[in-house]
Amino acid sequence: MSYTIRSNGKLLLAGEYLVLFGATGLAIPLQKGQTMTCHNTGGDDLIWKATHINGLWFSARYSSNLVIKETTDAPLAEKLKNILIAAGKLNKNPSIFSGKEITTHLEFPPIWGWGSSSTLINNLAQWLNIDPYQLLSLTFGGSGYDIACASARGPIFFQLQSKEKPLVQNTIFNPPFMGQLWLGFLNSKQNSQKAINQHLKNTLPAKQTIEQITHISHQMSIEQSPENFIALMEEHESIISDVIGCPTLKQKYFSDFKGAVKSLGAWGGDFFMALSLMPDDKTKEYFKAKGFNTLLKLQDIIKR
Repeated sequence: MSYTIRSNGKLLLAGEYLVLFGATGLAIPLQKGQTMTCHNTGGDDLIWKATHINGLWFSARYSSNLVIKETTDAPLAEKLKNILIAAGKLNKNPSIFSGKEITTHLEFPPIWGWGSSSTLINNLAQWLNIDPYQLLSLTFGGSGYDIACASARGPIFFQLQSKEKPLVQNTIFNPPFMGQLWLGFLNSKQNSQKAINQHLKNTLPAKQTIEQITHISHQMSIEQSPENFIALMEEHESIISDVIGCPTLKQKYFSDFKGAVKSLGAWGGDFFMALSLMPDDKTKEYFKAKGFNTLLKLQDIIKR
């Protein structure tokens, strides 16, 4: 007997960094995600196979008490082991993985940062009937908006109101200019995150700043005018720039862009969102001339 569980990928359109301090974030689940298929082997070991769009990328075999017996990647096998131990403790059955073969399939390139970790956590939590937020807290940490997106049916507002459970509210994000919203892949590893985190520890954001970001998140979900949406994107970028002490993406790369550019998630990391006032062909030409060749329409990837 085998069964398959699936979780959505995610993007945080508004609220990065400050969602950890109580700001409301606007987040979207994606059409792409990760599946996890489990079946009994009749043996004692746990066999784990991880695949993505280019095939098998990781495998490991664990004993019934999760000792690594063989693997293609020792550090990753150790990390997975710790996740499984945490999941077993929450399930109150540490041997739950014995005699199982689990195959995961990531539906997007792992370097895109669309939620390879959060979809894994949510899939495990669904299978074991445990709280995904608790499992996230014991493993990767973070606000948990990505966990909320993993099972969401459409765009959401996300707010941390207590340590136990976040406030998750369904919303709509379908502006008339949706076809003008682009995603671009920065294709650069985030190497300033440590400094940003230290900066945030030393300088806590003001209550007024958190309220401003919450207001922007709500306004972005209902805005009908592309010009007003551009103003919201630029206001958000300016606020976060001041909070974390980093220049905006537009200041760094796109000062002559006709429209607005906004970081998504950790600044300098994976994707940015752009609202372009140029025709599609000109928009593609602009970003490709800057060296950003992976461009997607937001309307083509959002789950709604």
